[in-house]
Amino acid sequence: MPMFFKPAELQSREVKPFEGFPFGLSEGSLSGIIATDELAETAFLYHLVANALKDGPVYHIGPGTAFSVKLLKRLTEDVSNLYAGNVYSVDELLTALGIVEDGSLVVVSLFPTLLNRSAEGIVEIRRVVDKKGLILVLSHTTIELNELDLPGEFRRFYELPEVFEVLAVLRTSSYRGHYRLNMTVLKAPPEYLSAVGDHSVSIDSMIKPLL
Repeated sequence: MPMFFKPAELQSREVKPFEGFPFGLSEGSLSGIIATDELAETAFLYHLVANALKDGPVYHIGPGTAFSVKLLKRLTEDVSNLYAGNVYSVDELLTALGIVEDGSLVVVSLFPTLLNRSAEGIVEIRRVVDKKGLILVLSHTTIELNELDLPGEFRRFYELPEVFEVLAVLRTSSYRGHYRLNMTVLKAPPEYLSAVGDHSVSIDSMIKPLL
């Protein structure tokens, strides 16, 4: 049943992987992230989780993907709010999302490898995000990316990119021991419209503990 509601005036929870990242992720948001290398994925994922753990539970879900608590403890000592689980289909993901705590951060790794992906499934995921006020990040790491057709790549991986608040591609580059996180943001929340475009951020201090 469709519903109308008055937008809340209170500031909702927002998380960023690190200071200087071009946008934040708020409650009730759905993000699609593509990383083109493992270092970009690790830097984004572990710093995002470490920052979010300060304010509530964080869930990492994926099809058999391991999340290293040992690596996470290099960024934060208290990992008691971290929960991890495996899902292998969109139906299993929807069941998992139904039992996570409202308003929490949920990261799904390797989302395009889940079985039974469809536009209808994405709409159901969107429905749960709205109902529970989740901060949901669907991520994927691939070395096969058509950089000349990024909108087409997001449609290939995420079926219905129109219902996402955030669409971004992450890459790392290094030169003489210095690292940068390079980003192409195709879609950002309304309050971060200036983030749409290309960015390059120094991440030396963030990469050091991970290496």
